[in-house]
Amino acid sequence: MYNQSMNQPSKPHKTTKPDKSGLLLDAAYALFLERGDTDISIREIADRAGVAKGTFYLYFRDKDDLKETLIAQKSNEFFQHAIAALHATDIASFDDQIIFVINYLINELAANQMALRLIAKNLSLGVFNRKVQDYLVDDRSDIVRSLLSAAKRSGIRLQNPRILLFMIIELTSSTCFSCILEERPLPIEEYKPYLFATIRQMIHDATAKTRNHREDMV
Repeated sequence: MYNQSMNQPSKPHKTTKPDKSGLLLDAAYALFLERGDTDISIREIADRAGVAKGTFYLYFRDKDDLKETLIAQKSNEFFQHAIAALHATDIASFDDQIIFVINYLINELAANQMALRLIAKNLSLGVFNRKVQDYLVDDRSDIVRSLLSAAKRSGIRLQNPRILLFMIIELTSSTCFSCILEERPLPIEEYKPYLFATIRQMIHDATAKTRNHREDMV
């Protein structure tokens, strides 16, 4: 039987275009970790990424814009690792879940001090800049969903869980940099019990305020 397909011209395979913005971010991250960021030019970043210098400006306004995007991306990655690790546990208590995630983040940052130095040097509001904060307060994000699910399982109703999460992250990021990088005022392992006790109190207070609010409505 004649097979017409034998004489049909083969269709060219579709090639996937490389993600040039991703290449630029990866290249910048590698250079920042190798040398810091004081003397790295846009041309060096483009050369490391294997793209033309003009391509850089198709994705980023300038080096600061790239840096902000990069730090947001890496911070998100840290959070996603922590959430994935949490999902692999059987921790049910709301405050224990929060402490687990914070502890995981601290340990991962402590193990990646070059990345932490980059973040610490370039952000004035802690680990998480505006882009990351927008992600964290999005009700669709896995972080917020996990927070709400944990609270519900523990019988806790928080009036504004996004604000609570933001405050906990800001407290952690603003106080842990010096403990990890300079062991000031304490090495991070000695500081953790103070931090965790404060976080538990914040959760308790947020829960108490919600309970009092409901009682006032009766």
